[in-house]
Amino acid sequence: MQVVKSLLLAGFVVLSTSSVSTVQASTVLTPASATVINQSVADSSFQDVYSFAIDNAYSAYNLSGALSFQSIQTVVSLTSDFASPLVTSTTGIASASVELLDSSAALVATGSLSSFSSASAPTLVSLPIPGFPSFYQALLTTFNTITLNNVPVIGAGNYFLKVQGLASNGGTYAGSLSVSPIVPAAVPLPGAAWAFLTGLLGVLGVQRRRLMKA
Repeated sequence: MQVVKSLLLAGFVVLSTSSVSTVQASTVLTPASATVINQSVADSSFQDVYSFAIDNAYSAYNLSGALSFQSIQTVVSLTSDFASPLVTSTTGIASASVELLDSSAALVATGSLSSFSSASAPTLVSLPIPGFPSFYQALLTTFNTITLNNVPVIGAGNYFLKVQGLASNGGTYAGSLSVSPIVPAAVPLPGAAWAFLTGLLGVLGVQRRRLMKA
């Protein structure tokens, strides 16, 4: 779906378009709070681009985020063990990907997918059709999570989050983005430096006493 639409969503501008060069940042992402994404998509392929900025309160940040979506398949079989299943319908987002882009639309990081499925208890269905065999039916729900990991240290500026995938009979994905500042740790002085400073203070003290006696 390449129809361009612009709307304010949880502090983001989201565009259903393949181009991100003209998108303007609509909000500033700070360590104080995460930004929530909750978006419904139509029955087709989709691509949403979210624009955001990171403030310059710190010189470096870690960014983390995740999106979740699911699909539900109606599966039928002539046997209760579903040895030869047949998918009769699919609802939800079957596949998706996430990319983090910088202000020039260059790729910064991609999300990694993890999934697990859960099937409902099968039910025996008998249709009022003469000669039509009874069959078993179950719902297979697949839960998917895309996590942004291995994101390099990033600085202040404008960024884009591109979400694209394929939905059947509509669907919804949800998630959040957050940043945390990287604060350099204080580097302790080595023992040799402390010994040098102690000796230097001692020498200065001796010289001061000599000057006072003179």
